[in-house]
Amino acid sequence: MIAAILVTAVSACSSAEELPNMVGSQLQVAQDRAQNAGFTNLSSEDATGQGRAQVWDRNWRVCSQDPEPGEADLDTLVVFSAVKEGESCPASTEGYLAMPGDEMPGYIGRNLMDAMDQMAALTGEVTAVDATGAGRSTDNENNWRVCATTPAAGEVIEDSVVFEAVPNEEKCTD
Repeated sequence: MIAAILVTAVSACSSAEELPNMVGSQLQVAQDRAQNAGFTNLSSEDATGQGRAQVWDRNWRVCSQDPEPGEADLDTLVVFSAVKEGESCPASTEGYLAMPGDEMPGYIGRNLMDAMDQMAALTGEVTAVDATGAGRSTDNENNWRVCATTPAAGEVIEDSVVFEAVPNEEKCTD
């Protein structure tokens, strides 16, 4: 009987709400939105791993959040990983947007649409072509996967990027 009362008391204290997606937001805006949704246990960290303090939150942009968007207990610690405005999020984070001068991430085998989305901040041309040379349209990017990139993984992105891709059900050619 005592255990049942304790479980009921704990259940009554915790409540879950919808944690919004803050990726891409200014850090201060992300914190404000989380608080408006009822989340008050907030923290932030330097997404680059350099350990820099986020002193002026309006000068930082969110690259990822933990937990991910969705239902969460209001007392859950929400951690925003962020970079200074004008910096690129690490390629391993959801909020990564490639900037000229970045090293090209390894996209081989990844979804073409996701790869193209991460190139949205480039001012140069970002194109996708049929890796088989058959000239098929890659307009339905969500059903294609990357076989090769120019520049290659690890090379510096100047201004434009080319993805060579095939439909998901096909193999990349050599």
